[in-house]
Amino acid sequence: MNTPNNQRFQETEDRIVDAFLSLLKEREPEKITVSQLCAVCHINRSSFYLHFTDVYALMVEIDRRLSQYLGELFSSGKDEWNIGRRFTRFFSFVGEHRDFYRVYLDRCRDSRLFNAALGDVALRNVERLAGEMGFTSENELRYHQTFFKAGLASMLREWIAGGCRETPEEMGDILSREYAPNRGRFM
Repeated sequence: MNTPNNQRFQETEDRIVDAFLSLLKEREPEKITVSQLCAVCHINRSSFYLHFTDVYALMVEIDRRLSQYLGELFSSGKDEWNIGRRFTRFFSFVGEHRDFYRVYLDRCRDSRLFNAALGDVALRNVERLAGEMGFTSENELRYHQTFFKAGLASMLREWIAGGCRETPEEMGDILSREYAPNRGRFM
């Protein structure tokens, strides 16, 4: 039986995800139909609906998968506070999935992507950072993080719209220089 825990079920789900990401290169997500996905994957509609309730649920699953992977990528690291290297990895990842993130950044206003990138490192160090950066409270630090996330989202939108011409290393350097006055806290 094709259940969520067996290999065939997972392979079909992966094919659906891959087909959606491929179709995103050609069209906007609202123009992608279940029928098109089924045709690309060579499955029937009932197979699609065993995995996802609709195309929106598929996007949510892709977001969850990519955010999980990004969180794992950032959770390992001896250079967790070297912002340039940390965000070079981040820009590499986003560049590899630029078609999805072009849509994601245009439509989604939550910060799952950035929470995955900042992740546990930031949460573990909130009190230390608040003091080192001169913030008088955790609430003030949260405002700073909100500002940072909005700036990073704008930076990513512009980078993706420009075809990711700059390398991830160049983007990491740009972001690192933005924090030059606080460089000692992140290096």
